[in-house]
Amino acid sequence: MDATTRAAPTRKASALAGAIRNMTWFSAVLWALMAIVGLLVVYPLLTALIHEFDQVVIGLGELGQGDLAASVPTVLWNTFVVVVGGTVIALVIGSALAWANERSDASLGWIGQLLPLAALIVPPIAGVIGWAVLLDPRAGLMNHFIRNMLAPLGISFDTGPFNIYTMAGLVIITGLYIVPYVYLVVSAALQRLDPAVEEASRVSGANPFKTLYRVTLPAVRPSLVASALLGVISGVSLFSVPAILGGGARIDVLSVFIYRLLSVYPTRIGPALVLAMGMLVLVQVLLVAQHLLIRRGQSAAIGGRGFRGTRVKLGPFRYLVLAMAALYLLATAVLPLLGLLLVSLQPFWTPSINWATLTLDNFKFVLLENKTTVSALINSMWLGFVVASFNMLLTGATTLHFVRNPAARRLADSLTGMPATIPHTVIGVAFILAFSQPPLRIYGTTAILLLAYVVMTLPYAARAASAAADTIGIELGEASRINKASDLVTLWRIMLPLALPGLVAGWIMVFVHTVGEITASAFLSGTNNPVIGRVLLDFWTFGNFPQVASLALIITVISSTFVGLMLLVTRRRHAVTVS
Repeated sequence: MDATTRAAPTRKASALAGAIRNMTWFSAVLWALMAIVGLLVVYPLLTALIHEFDQVVIGLGELGQGDLAASVPTVLWNTFVVVVGGTVIALVIGSALAWANERSDASLGWIGQLLPLAALIVPPIAGVIGWAVLLDPRAGLMNHFIRNMLAPLGISFDTGPFNIYTMAGLVIITGLYIVPYVYLVVSAALQRLDPAVEEASRVSGANPFKTLYRVTLPAVRPSLVASALLGVISGVSLFSVPAILGGGARIDVLSVFIYRLLSVYPTRIGPALVLAMGMLVLVQVLLVAQHLLIRRGQSAAIGGRGFRGTRVKLGPFRYLVLAMAALYLLATAVLPLLGLLLVSLQPFWTPSINWATLTLDNFKFVLLENKTTVSALINSMWLGFVVASFNMLLTGATTLHFVRNPAARRLADSLTGMPATIPHTVIGVAFILAFSQPPLRIYGTTAILLLAYVVMTLPYAARAASAAADTIGIELGEASRINKASDLVTLWRIMLPLALPGLVAGWIMVFVHTVGEITASAFLSGTNNPVIGRVLLDFWTFGNFPQVASLALIITVISSTFVGLMLLVTRRRHAVTVS
């Protein structure tokens, strides 16, 4: 071991000691808040395992006995088929949209960049219910329309011709909601890739598709595999699609199966906890693999974001690509929302639309008359406001305060990003087991939802705050401190105003995710603490379809309005120059 190697730990220890000695009261408060949030992540998991360790042992035995011995292998196989099949679909669509936006003349600018994210703008629960009312084999509006169109040709069906309640339906709809995650990873990889090599390939006589196959795809292969792993992680954690469609299809996947183990009497805590921990371990392994692949993809990038080459001219194929993008928008937003609108205006769900009987009574019932839906809307709104405000204040203050200390910022980013590695199903199970017993018996209250939402949406807030901080030069804060301004004054008067557009965009993103959350809500919400996600699930289960459609549309309008504001704010942000 040479002197340089021996000195490295000493320098790190000295830097850490110096940082502790120079810590201000404001830094101490921020670290204390970060520690509390970190405890919120770790405490439920450890408490669930320690207090319910005997249940884990029992659960391991139960999984190999009786009805579970027969059902669990089927559930695992169903999960594998749905997640892998959905990921393959998402990989094809997401990669194609990313290439079209970043490398071809089929790009639509900022509209094209927003288009693949349509599945995030419309809450998944609303989109899935929309497709259910369109492609139900008997009462589906689209199926009824197709049957009427084919009848004059002598082609008749009693049901169908499509059935959303099948394995194929589950796989396709799951794939649509994984597309944004694939698109974001592949698009970022293409932005880093220097187009010069692709242009050299085209100059040498290769056509665009040969260049894509021989040059572009091999260059971004690590990111493609990483996006596929992220798709698998998202698919394993996805709850709304199998919860709505799986029942009609009689297909259980892991997330819904765990929910039923805890919600159907007699509850089976042991098997639920074992399966939840198994899901957590699987996700951690996949995340490590994804991280390594993304690092490999970044090291393989041979250019930078600032280099822009000539876009590939697709000729007549450009219109085909644009048509595919429009089809994706129809599938993820337009058609399901149209289905929801038509059902919400009917007194009861029927495929035969009588325009004379359309009414707004369902919206009146949901917004004014039904105490459960009114309480759910109020709870979801104030929880969204409080969670978004707390998370953005915490992550914004922490990221901006530590902008001149890369080591502290990396540690803060690690703490705030930790919940992103835990599926929401696992968070729901852990919170039930940890907070339904002393010393914090808060199960069944809005407090448990508040804590769970803070944990689950913290990574979204952290990413937004980090992006906002990256637009500000550290010399501004240094100038304020040279003039004897305190950390709080520097943050309040200098850093926050400059980062405000990015922080507002992050606030809106956290608010939208909180209001539309369904996975943990299904586990933690009940009659005493209703929220929109749980009420939608209950209404669907009990067959209140027009009310489900009305409430789902209300959520979509709220989410879309806030997303529109976020886009307006972020576009204004790009017009501001920070010197």
